[in-house]
Amino acid sequence: VSMAKLVAAGGDYRKAYLSFQEFFEKLRDEPQRWGKPFSALLGALDAQLELDAAAIGGKDSMSGSFLDRDVPPTLISFAIAPVKASAVLSTEFKRAGHPVYLFNGNDPASCRAAWEHLEALHQAGKVEAAWAVEHSLAEAVMNMAFGNQIGFAANEGQKIDWYTALPGAIVAELNEDIPDELCIGRTLESQTLCIAGECVSLEELLSLNEAVLQNVYPTEVKEETNRVPSYSF
Repeated sequence: VSMAKLVAAGGDYRKAYLSFQEFFEKLRDEPQRWGKPFSALLGALDAQLELDAAAIGGKDSMSGSFLDRDVPPTLISFAIAPVKASAVLSTEFKRAGHPVYLFNGNDPASCRAAWEHLEALHQAGKVEAAWAVEHSLAEAVMNMAFGNQIGFAANEGQKIDWYTALPGAIVAELNEDIPDELCIGRTLESQTLCIAGECVSLEELLSLNEAVLQNVYPTEVKEETNRVPSYSF
């Protein structure tokens, strides 16, 4: 996913390097606990070999336990590559009436080919916005719609699972139609998200989205009405 995010931002995955950060519980003398970081190591190595990308650094924590509580086993990947500021892509939809495409592959080779095609389109000036899919296509187009309050309508009749994780896939808004990638819908003037025959306002979706962590990270703070006392000496 980190590599897909880099590509979606306008970077070249072939010039990328990775950095890992991992958190695991105290391993003790329990083979099952030792197996978790070992599995993560093998998975990270497999991904590096498939993408021909080296990891140049990282940080690990192998003592994430306190009394009877353990941290969730976690491996975080960061990808970095040089890119000109003028070539960086942002994630929000830019204009209504544009086609939206899915760039994805069924295996590492086809995934890399999809990334390279997206990069070629970007260099040709045809890509307006891109989002690396992590949790689902529905989440991707929703977040892309939030930025400029530009809606989205999925194409009717397509058999697409909008709610399944697609790590490595990228959704992109183009400024013209292309024949050789999957078009999943178009941006709308109206501030609505229409998927699988159901339309919801962006205002409602944004409200629900922000409410999840409102108590932890409030987006609005009540203004203090008490005046600060002044002192003089």
